[in-house]
Amino acid sequence: MQFNRQTLSKAAAVAAVALASAQANAAAITLPAELTDALASVAVIGAGVFAIAVGVKLYKWIKAAL
Repeated sequence: MQFNRQTLSKAAAVAAVALASAQANAAAITLPAELTDALASVAVIGAGVFAIAVGVKLYKWIKAAL
């Protein structure tokens, strides 16, 4: 699947809006401390997995360009 700059910029804009919307909605909900701690751990692990996936894609993209 080929991605160009326009597609990637649209995807980044959609992700930013979704993240802002999720943060705005999360502020209105009060959760127990145990659940909040668990959600924080899941978020950190998810961010790490996402960062690795993006890093692998970026490495392959750069390797293909060279």
